Amino acid sequence: MLSKFTFHYQPRYINGEISSYEALLCAAEQSINIQNYVNAVEDTVNFDLMVIRQVLEQRGVNHCASKIRIAINISINSLINFEFIKQCKEIFAVEKNVILELTNHDKCHDFRQIQAAIAELKAVGVNFALDDYGKGYINSEMLIHLDVDYIKLDRKLIENIDQSYVAYSLVRTTYEKIAKVLGKRIIVEGIETFEQLNLLKQFGEMEYQGFYFSKPLHVDKLQPTKSLSVNEKGQKSLCLALDQAIYELNRSKSPLEARAAIEKLTQIDHYNIIGVSPNSFDVYAEQQRINENYKQILENCNSAPSLLMSSLISTCDAFVIIRDNNGNAIYNNQKHIDYLNMDLVDVPVDEVCRIFPDYRTCLALDQELLNGNSCFITSNETVETDNGSQFFQTYRQKLTHFGQDFVICSVYEDNGNISIDNLTGCFQKDYLESSYVKHSQQLVFIDLDGFKPINDSYGHSKGDEVLRDFAYTLKTMLRANDVMIRFGGDEFILLFDSLYVDVVSKRMEKIRTSIEEYFSAQELYLSFSYGISTLDDGVKAALNIADQNMYEQKHIRKLAKQ
Repeated sequence: MLSKFTFHYQPRYINGEISSYEALLCAAEQSINIQNYVNAVEDTVNFDLMVIRQVLEQRGVNHCASKIRIAINISINSLINFEFIKQCKEIFAVEKNVILELTNHDKCHDFRQIQAAIAELKAVGVNFALDDYGKGYINSEMLIHLDVDYIKLDRKLIENIDQSYVAYSLVRTTYEKIAKVLGKRIIVEGIETFEQLNLLKQFGEMEYQGFYFSKPLHVDKLQPTKSLSVNEKGQKSLCLALDQAIYELNRSKSPLEARAAIEKLTQIDHYNIIGVSPNSFDVYAEQQRINENYKQILENCNSAPSLLMSSLISTCDAFVIIRDNNGNAIYNNQKHIDYLNMDLVDVPVDEVCRIFPDYRTCLALDQELLNGNSCFITSNETVETDNGSQFFQTYRQKLTHFGQDFVICSVYEDNGNISIDNLTGCFQKDYLESSYVKHSQQLVFIDLDGFKPINDSYGHSKGDEVLRDFAYTLKTMLRANDVMIRFGGDEFILLFDSLYVDVVSKRMEKIRTSIEEYFSAQELYLSFSYGISTLDDGVKAALNIADQNMYEQKHIRKLAKQ
């Protein structure tokens, strides 16, 4: 049945690393339409078993077989066949790292039997994905409630997101429903452009697949995949928990049920964000007030002032942490998290003090503020690190919310300011002398190719415009933790926190291709040569090595053009 076919394997990526490969059936003869052939198969059970065995047999030839996660497509109808389940349990008792992708779900309606089959195979370590979500199948909305680990969005959903805001909004709504409400992981297939990827990245974590990353590969090209804890489900967000609690309140049928719902709401809302009254005798008046408060919170959270406030706190140049009167961290911004390499929210105070002994001093100063008459205190604090003493200026303010006291603490590193390049908005090279460099692992030295002819032909004003455009465009391709520095003229430095040079190299190749395409559309030739070095031996050594590697690459590129 499979004699005229073979398998190729398309990688999927998460955070720049391969998470799995999807086994794709390929015909030896171009005249065969794969989709039509598979749809015409009547004995899906035997066909699917043959596919599973052949894919696993091919994977077994690879010397990294046990470390390669493979996704195999099967018809959902096969799950209602007892013999299929029996043989699969025997196979997957031995073969691990497998995802079964359920296709053809427009033809199956036996939800309970499918769910039972999934449970049986999950017991032997199989993961499941529901394929083709968004393709238009009638029963897709029912089947997403199956206990599958992944929902795979069909390429039709994303093909126009870079052309239509409506299409983009629909995908975002779908992501929030599946990832945040149902708590399932998402795979997106059919990504073909940088613009599609860049838009999708804004939603949150998901796995990506498409020709933008890689064409399907032969089995001998497969590499070990990233280890993922697929079965771990994140804790339900407070926003979702509050929304469900409000839902339960509004569906209550009696004053007794309404009071119970309000009590449940107060248990979820520890800091009384909703503003529940402590003594309310009229339960329906309280219900109405809660709904009005909640509506106002939802409206305000998307208002310009609220968004600005949130952005200011999360991206400001201070370490910001907010603690309650017991010392529990209820918020710390990304800069604070990055400095400690740990998010302190929901971590018990004793555990934080065990890991960071100096934290007790912070708590003592909090109590001094909370127990005093002042609402504001400042202090100079010193933290001992492996690299010596670090000095900070700290500002504490006491805030009261519905009878509860909080301390908002802003900490500024007393290291002097790092300069910003006025033309490009990049850091200047004095960044390389700061303590921030220690958060990076790899240094990339970039020298522009084609910039001098642009400058000579169009003048310095156009040259400045191109430099600004280059810097802005490249920054859009970087992650939050990546750093871009203008080293001088048309030379730039990138700092990455990746441990692996080959990962950085692949990213640089994609960035260079995107830069070339971007400026080519403006009828300009602009590219760059680059060199990579680790920061293991310090910035000076890394600069020398990366600079040398860059010139070697530039020489090779020039020879290739001749």
